[in-house]
Parts: sequence; C-alpha cells; structure tokens
Amino acid sequence: MTVTHGPVVIRRRLGHVLKQLRTAKSLQLGEVARDLEISPSKLSRIETGQVEPKFRDVRDLLDRYEAADDVRSQVLDWASEAKSPGWWQPLSATVAGADLNLLISLEAEACRKRTFCMPVTGLLQTEAYARSLFAVGDVGLSAVEIENLVEIRRRRQEVISPGRSDAPPLELHVVLDEAALHRINDPGVMRDQIRLLLERSEQPNITLQILPFSAGWTSAISTFSIFTPRHPETDWPVVNLESTESDSYYDSESAVAGYEAVWRNVLAHALDVDATGRVLRRQYRA
Repeated sequence: MTVTHGPVVIRRRLGHVLKQLRTAKSLQLGEVARDLEISPSKLSRIETGQVEPKFRDVRDLLDRYEAADDVRSQVLDWASEAKSPGWWQPLSATVAGADLNLLISLEAEACRKRTFCMPVTGLLQTEAYARSLFAVGDVGLSAVEIENLVEIRRRRQEVISPGRSDAPPLELHVVLDEAALHRINDPGVMRDQIRLLLERSEQPNITLQILPFSAGWTSAISTFSIFTPRHPETDWPVVNLESTESDSYYDSESAVAGYEAVWRNVLAHALDVDATGRVLRRQYRA
C-alpha cells in the first residue's frame, strides 16, 4: 500500500513551528533573514509553508533559535519528509496543480473528513463514475490524462482503507445530496456506484447519510469538506470549498466555525444511516 504522507501539510506544519520558535525568542522576521543572509520574503514563505524548504535553511534556523534537541530532531525529520514528492505527482504533472497537492496532503494527514457533496465524493467513487465526471467536466483532457486522474482518485481512497498501514484509516462522514443519485449519464455506471456506496457504508470508519429532496434548501449550497488533523498539536482544521475552476481553502477560526455551523445544519436535515441505506437499496433495485 502507498505511503500516504502529505508533503504540503508537512511543510505548513514545519513552517508553523519555525515561526513559533522565532516569536518565542522575540525575533523579527527581517532580523533573522538578515542574520542568515536570506530574503525576508523567503523566510516568510518558509513559515507559511508556501515553498519546499532547503534542509540547510531549516538547520540554520534551528541553530539560530537554539531549538531543544527533541524539537530539532522532529523538525529536521519534517524537512526531509517535505522534500519527498507525493505519490500522485508523476501522474498529475500536466493535469493538476496546487489544489490537488493540498487536498491529497490534507486527506493523508487528517484523522477525520466531513463532506457535504454532489456529486459523490471522490473518496467513494468507482473508477467508471470518476471517468464519466472527468470526461464531462474537463473537455480539454486527453484520454491518457483522464486515466491518470482516475488512477489518482482510486489511489486517494487508500486513506479510508481498513488495511491502511501508515496511519489509522481516515474517518469519513459524508452527507450526499439526493440529487447525485439522479444525475445519471449511464445507468450501469450509477448502479455500480450505488453498490459501492452500500459496501463502503458498512465500514466502521465511514458514515454515509443522504440529504433528501424533502429537506428543501439548507445552509450548504456547494460541496465542502472539513478536515480535522491527526496531529492537532502541530496542525489545524482546514475547510475545502470546491468550485468549477479551482478550490478554496480556509483555516481561520472564524471560517472553520462558520462551516461547522453549516455542517450542523446539513446534519439536522439529513436522513439517518438506516434510512439512507433504504434509499440506496431502493435506488439500486430501480
């Protein structure tokens, strides 16, 4: 099974700790940059996780901050991990960018992901369902590029596998808009997709609920996810909001709290797990 570390999240974590070390010493960013003969903008990008930091720069920063041995060892380990390319990058080089890098990194480093979605969320899609979405939504892609994206989507699902070896399986809670069950290009593809949803919903780490048509409008008007980090002492919750052109990510306390409220509103109108199963089985037999 693929080692599913998330280099983008690790870079953000590393930068956050470096910033904490700097501020604990009451040092200004420009002062440290001058001492290490690097630009303030470079140091800022390291602290915000926007760049892959050089191991030498991280080591020099730790020396400047007189970091304790245990902190130094951990941060240098992160610096090494942050330089390791994600498993998906050879496949995504020509068809995806920073959005995908951050999304997969968040999935790899989270303990829980809560998603409201329409269509079916990528972590629960069959290959045929994913292929049909890419074919319709990304008309400029070649057949090879579509297959690369389908393979990425398939391998992303390893984070929810009970057999995941690098960490406990991701706890996935999905509220699926009922409309997703009726957006059908190929009835056979949808039938297989519903069968997979039924199978996945039996996993102890997966909760699946449907937001029925009868619920009317809720606070949620687009697909979004809330990621809870596996390491809350160094990472923080992040919200991913999907759109047609590109995704948006929010991690301020106010933004996360706002989407927590939206999630509670969606849950209040969703069918429970048993009722969801009945709807899926009825749709499967239709």
